[in-house]
Amino acid sequence: MSRRSRRKRMKSIDVGTGILLAITGLVIISLLIGFYWWVKKTTVILDEVTNCPQAGPRAVHAIIFDRTDPITPLQGQRIRQRMKEFREGAPFGTRFDIYTVEGDAKNVLTPVLTICSPNRPEEANVIYENPELIEKRYEQRFVAVLEKTIDDLLRESTRDTSPIIESMKAAAIASFGPSEQRKIPFRMTIISDMVQHMPPPGYSQFRSESDFQQLARSPAWRSLQPNLFGAEVDILYLLRPDAQRAGRQIQNLGHEAFWEQLISASNGRFVKGSVFEPI
Repeated sequence: MSRRSRRKRMKSIDVGTGILLAITGLVIISLLIGFYWWVKKTTVILDEVTNCPQAGPRAVHAIIFDRTDPITPLQGQRIRQRMKEFREGAPFGTRFDIYTVEGDAKNVLTPVLTICSPNRPEEANVIYENPELIEKRYEQRFVAVLEKTIDDLLRESTRDTSPIIESMKAAAIASFGPSEQRKIPFRMTIISDMVQHMPPPGYSQFRSESDFQQLARSPAWRSLQPNLFGAEVDILYLLRPDAQRAGRQIQNLGHEAFWEQLISASNGRFVKGSVFEPI
């Protein structure tokens, strides 16, 4: 082969290699751009205060604490266990709204805490996320905040009234109402002895039998009735042997049936077919 032919062949190889490198470079750049836009599109922007997605929560769990009477240490232990179960079982973007029992049939109820479950460390994408930072955020800005709030609510407290029905109504409007059209899961947990008490003309189970049908026929029911927006409802039923009416315990099967009927009549659903967990 002549020197001239050899040079021509080498030049052709160089041109081919250059074209191949250019194409490879364009492919890599295209992949990087595509990956960038995919990450940007799939990354959920969170509110810095609540950890909630700026586009809105993906589920809402309203939790109502009744601090009318002191909670025993054993009850407090079980409440913490259940709260841990709620926390660990919450998918990303689940918003917890925590309320205390208070108010009346007319006023709004504001949660003492609103916080969302962020990504867990084990859910981090090791390609573009930092598991250590995610774990730090999860522990410090979710677990610690939630636990401190629960500890504060379990401290001894007494109140003269226990407007449970009114609090259910107000909490449902505040927590579920804004997301009603998004069709996301709603859940309500009530931690209470469920002994409703309001001074006259309000409804009180210290004065009246726990008869839901009687309450539903009364003029008061129209203003009392909650709309639970199809939420699943469960109750951590705090046992109070000293809660009595005319020498008889208020907490009995009839009392449980009252709340089961009220929840069903208020567009609520029982969790796993049973609404009560006595503690």
